[in-house]
Amino acid sequence: MPSPWTTTRLCRFLCEQVSLPNGRRFRFTGGPGDIWYITIAIGLLALLPQAAKQAPGTADADPALLFLLQVVLALVGWCLTLALIHWFVASLQSDDRCMSREFGGSLPAFIGWQVLMALSLLTVIGWAWVASGYMRWLCRSIRGNAAFDFTGSGVAILWRTVVFVVLCSLILPIPWMLQWLATWYVSRITVVPVN
Repeated sequence: MPSPWTTTRLCRFLCEQVSLPNGRRFRFTGGPGDIWYITIAIGLLALLPQAAKQAPGTADADPALLFLLQVVLALVGWCLTLALIHWFVASLQSDDRCMSREFGGSLPAFIGWQVLMALSLLTVIGWAWVASGYMRWLCRSIRGNAAFDFTGSGVAILWRTVVFVVLCSLILPIPWMLQWLATWYVSRITVVPVN
């Protein structure tokens, strides 16, 4: 239930970590009322597979039908996530209010990156390079009077994620590790004015 507020707060935090080349700061203008239905729908989608498994008669259900249901739920989830990205980019603003931007990434490309990420998990470490490419694609898909790029490498993502997982297993440092990792990802995003 609190996901519209926590999502908005996370977006504000991420924007506060970025400085533009002219020294101005990013501001996040989105509010929880803009996206409540998207975040609630994403949460419900996460619960549906578990609810379907516990429903009476699903133990005898056709495995192909259950797989098809999971594919449909994944596609709907990806569509909602892409809508969330569009909202995030549209809600970005610079202090001087001179920045124009929109997210130009297509749904087929977004789905392709999601499938590639899922497949790369089978390689144990290849996902880090896919994550780097995905972040680069996200940044380069933002259109407007500023160009964005992601400069983090697969190796940097891999070792930071390993440190993150190891230290989070201690439970107490989880908040600090989340901030450390999120700040690093944001610090790898470069912003260049387009002439």
